[in-house]
Amino acid sequence: MKPAQRDDFVLFIRDKFEEIEKLFVRKNAGYGAQHDLFWNFRQTAERLYPAIYSQDPYAAMFLVAETLVDKHNVALAKGIEVSECEQRLLDRIVYSLLQLKMVYDHSEEMTGENSEINP
Repeated sequence: MKPAQRDDFVLFIRDKFEEIEKLFVRKNAGYGAQHDLFWNFRQTAERLYPAIYSQDPYAAMFLVAETLVDKHNVALAKGIEVSECEQRLLDRIVYSLLQLKMVYDHSEEMTGENSEINP
């Protein structure tokens, strides 16, 4: 097995991110909403974690995302030969990016609330 080169990996990342963007756009059209990136997560969080959602919507939506990712983790735990391995890994990346956006939005919201409390 020939070792992978760093420059080749950077090109691989760029190529995969184009693929990931297309995957997100396609899937989000089916379960998202144009006006709310987290619509699907929000709807599920309100139903499954109402107490958490009422206190911290982002925390509840993050849990929903973790649950959705877990189905891929369970399958991938079987190894590299698992059915749809590449697709599952790409889906996990999309979920991770959505969760990262949740973290950023949550942080901005908390910073905004703190500035309103301490002008």
